[in-house]
Amino acid sequence: MDRFFIILSLVLLAVGVLLFFPIWLDLDAHYDMNRNRFAFLVSAYKKIKLIGGYATTYQGGVALHITPEKAILVDYSEMDGKRKKFSFMKSFRLKSFVLTTETGAEYLLGVSLAHIALRSYFFAIDGKQENVRNNLWLTDGDVLRVTGHLTLFFNLFILLMEFFKFLKEKIRILCQKKTKNSII
Repeated sequence: MDRFFIILSLVLLAVGVLLFFPIWLDLDAHYDMNRNRFAFLVSAYKKIKLIGGYATTYQGGVALHITPEKAILVDYSEMDGKRKKFSFMKSFRLKSFVLTTETGAEYLLGVSLAHIALRSYFFAIDGKQENVRNNLWLTDGDVLRVTGHLTLFFNLFILLMEFFKFLKEKIRILCQKKTKNSII
């Protein structure tokens, strides 16, 4: 009987750790308008590379180059369908945000407004002032380079709660459709 309680307590402890252990993700991105390239890197705990590469456009969509030999092609028509599926992006909690922009004079007003909007959004979602940094560099010529670094965290409990909310909403919609069809 004692062995059963020890095993049960170890299993419950392991499940608790898996559910509530924070997972930290870092996203680094760089966009260069003149070279028409968007480079990105997603890593866990600043050490483990999950995915990285660069994205370019082609005639029918976007090509994500993950390795020198492998690219993922995403058609523009597929993007809308994928957007409407379950999105767990809102379950991530934004912890820090660094944005550096190098621009010429013709993009200065738009970039300045974008910096203000992003900073306001970060504070609106309860971000702390020491966790956000904006850098705006003015250069000569037709240049627009944007570099960003985001630090996000989540845990499996947050993901499960978002998934259950999604399922509840889908079931509610299905029930409404069935009752509407049964009335008619």
